[in-house]
Amino acid sequence: MPLYEFCCPDCGPFDVRRGMSDTADGADCPSCARPGRRVYSTGHGLAAGPAQGAGRADRARWDRARSGEPAVTGPPSGRRLPGSPAHRH
Repeated sequence: MPLYEFCCPDCGPFDVRRGMSDTADGADCPSCARPGRRVYSTGHGLAAGPAQGAGRADRARWDRARSGEPAVTGPPSGRRLPGSPAHRH
């Protein structure tokens, strides 16, 4: 079951495990029973940075994305995959 993060206005953040069909339902704070607001964040337990051995371009793309700068900075390079046929009309 996925872990969802909520935030109580008085007590702060708390996590709730629930089925994916129940994601739209609110959650009550386990401490004070007030309704909590769903908080959207990155996944837990996933790598928080570029993978080990990533190239310089990959690291630069990661840094741009984290800073809010657009990660796509120009048109496609036009490189073709090896063995792919040329585009024909």
